[in-house]
Amino acid sequence: MPLTTLQSLTKTKGFRRLAAPLAAMMTLTALTSSIPASATDILLSERNIANLNARNLTETQYTLPSPDQSATQFAFVLKGYVFGLRMIRANYTGWYDESDYVLYADIKTSGLGALLKKMEIWAVSRGQHDQKGFQPDFHIQQNLDKKSRRVEMNYANPAGPVDVNIIPSLGSQGIPPASPAERFLADDTLSAILNLMMRGPAQKNDFCQGSIKVFDSKQHYALRLEPNGSKRLKFDGEKFESLRCDIYYVPISGFDPEDLPEDEEEATPVKAYFQYRPELDLYVPLRFTYKISGFTAVVKVDEIKLIESGSDVIQKLDD
Repeated sequence: MPLTTLQSLTKTKGFRRLAAPLAAMMTLTALTSSIPASATDILLSERNIANLNARNLTETQYTLPSPDQSATQFAFVLKGYVFGLRMIRANYTGWYDESDYVLYADIKTSGLGALLKKMEIWAVSRGQHDQKGFQPDFHIQQNLDKKSRRVEMNYANPAGPVDVNIIPSLGSQGIPPASPAERFLADDTLSAILNLMMRGPAQKNDFCQGSIKVFDSKQHYALRLEPNGSKRLKFDGEKFESLRCDIYYVPISGFDPEDLPEDEEEATPVKAYFQYRPELDLYVPLRFTYKISGFTAVVKVDEIKLIESGSDVIQKLDD
């Protein structure tokens, strides 16, 4: 889910800092392959996939490959709580194989006065990955509010720049705006979440180390990652040691002065807890918490569906 979109969930800057690292925690043409197509495509169950090209801003038609049997598929249902009240429901669904990935996310919120605005948004990303990182092909976001703002980001030129179309326009692109190189070399927001989940064996590097650069159609920032021990959590009827990753939000460019975090916000991480699942070669997110100046928000994974590489059987886990 685009980070600027999640930031607009609330007029409270503290909550916007939580929304940025969570992003999307809170996309139909098959490609030719020598590996048989999977009999099950979890993405097709997402209700907005059929509308991917319904409101295109240009003549470009966006297509999504179907996963073959080598792909790992996943679907997460998340619920968010503000001051203990359930206010957010989100889905993050997709698949990846040795070179390609496709991702979908949506989020719906209930209104809570001046704290949380009522909204509904969905987004789709497609791209490639290797040990050097992620390279999106395109990223689409569709707001379902009165403005119906649509964002289309296309990475068609291997040397950049990213072609960004936004209607209605955002107006300002920040001071200073993100440069063409910053836009092209950063992940879109959905790809950034998969990047975090695949850190470790899948990317041949260390989990929760370094930073992930993100461009969300306006703002360019880093998610700085720091490991912080482990904690026993219960999920799907089982207790286990989860790995804690502290995620710090670091603005770089494309920000208006009023959108910059205050000192306390920039110094306070989102505490994210993951379980490594070797059969998927993924670090699966289970919980995110953020507390600042008396403000508390928690996002929990409520349900997980998984299809391992080489299988068509859906495994279902729930909290």
